Amino acid sequence: MAKPNSRKSNKSTSPLVTVLKTLVVPAFEYETEPDDGEPAFELIEPETDSTEPPSVRGICRGTEPAHVCALPIDGERTCLRFSWLAGYLIADYPSDAILVGNLLECTPFHIRADCQLGMSGRLTIGCDLVVRADDAPLVERRLGELLQLADDLNWFFPLRLPHRLHWQDPGEFEISWEDLPHHDLGGFLDDGLSAPPSERTPVTLLRIAQGMGRWHDVLRLLREHPEELPRKQWAPLKCMALRQIGRWLPAIRAAKAGGIRKGRYPGGKWLSPSYLHALIEGGDDIEALRLLGTPLEGEPGFYRWLRGLAMHRAEDSKQASMEFSHYAAAWPGDVLGAAAIHELGLEIE
Repeated sequence: MAKPNSRKSNKSTSPLVTVLKTLVVPAFEYETEPDDGEPAFELIEPETDSTEPPSVRGICRGTEPAHVCALPIDGERTCLRFSWLAGYLIADYPSDAILVGNLLECTPFHIRADCQLGMSGRLTIGCDLVVRADDAPLVERRLGELLQLADDLNWFFPLRLPHRLHWQDPGEFEISWEDLPHHDLGGFLDDGLSAPPSERTPVTLLRIAQGMGRWHDVLRLLREHPEELPRKQWAPLKCMALRQIGRWLPAIRAAKAGGIRKGRYPGGKWLSPSYLHALIEGGDDIEALRLLGTPLEGEPGFYRWLRGLAMHRAEDSKQASMEFSHYAAAWPGDVLGAAAIHELGLEIE
């Protein structure tokens, strides 16, 4: 199992740190794997005079940044604050946050309305959990539920909010995320596009264009910077951009140029939502249904959605309604999905 790094103060171990060591560290050990022998998470013990609470943070399940801090309540109870960095919403974060919040209504989690959401669109999701000394199974279960939600939202975003930037995306920018003019990213993008290609920061501009939903600018940057933005590496984004403007067949060709096979990009965990959507709307609903297969326990929720859409395009309204009903029951907070079903004129149970 992974063992944590530990930033220790010079004082004796506090009760809050003991809670983290006995309840939270085992949960992180279960959900993380060492990276080349190095721990995938760390226990942070602030100095005695610090106002920061002790915490555990790390990368769980290989890709998801989780953080749990401990806050005092009384001699027997502690509040554990769970957080997951879900990415960045830079176009219209109030409206987008409401859509994500609706999706979370049936879960124990909520959006953290901190200053970073308003300043830079950084989206953090989490919950508070009151625990006692013998609540290790509860802590492990709650961390697992948060990571499962992260797994689910990683397909929800491409399907419903494709302009969400992944938490790792700013790390690729030529300009530090903190140095960007977050009050006027649209103007920054316009100025960058007006500059000669040799003077641009293509990755930064590309992601800002995506984050603002300016899909024609995404395609322009991919076209004008083939060396900095290699076709195969950026094929999933090109496919998504073409899907967003309704160019279904070019989207399919872009995915194939990116090495997609049997609906998955190399190393892909799931079928690609953008590719499947383009197949369906591009007239190949039968191929989409073949790739989706029959419903399986534990499959991503969007499989049901896309099965329903493909069956609707194949004029099987009864089966389409059944698939959409299953999806709506599992994800009642997907208001964009509900609106799309209504536009299709289908009845769901």
